[in-house]
Amino acid sequence: MSELRVVLPDDIAERLTERARERHTTAEELAGEAVRSFVGPIEPVGGHRLSFIGVGRSGGRESAAERHDEVIREHFADKSASDV
Repeated sequence: MSELRVVLPDDIAERLTERARERHTTAEELAGEAVRSFVGPIEPVGGHRLSFIGVGRSGGRESAAERHDEVIREHFADKSASDV
């Protein structure tokens, strides 16, 4: 993990420390949580665009896991190589 130092105005630092104390955590943890909510989730290295597969139940007699090849074909049916 790399270290980054951020300087906050005194009034914000005091409010952050107060909120952290209320939540029984540290100001550093709370600041990290706030920054993560601002910048968004980290994309996993080598992640794939079909992360929805396996998330829910497909219903019926066959699950999406059992027919994954068909699901992938359907997903890419109207896409060209530049879309992927």
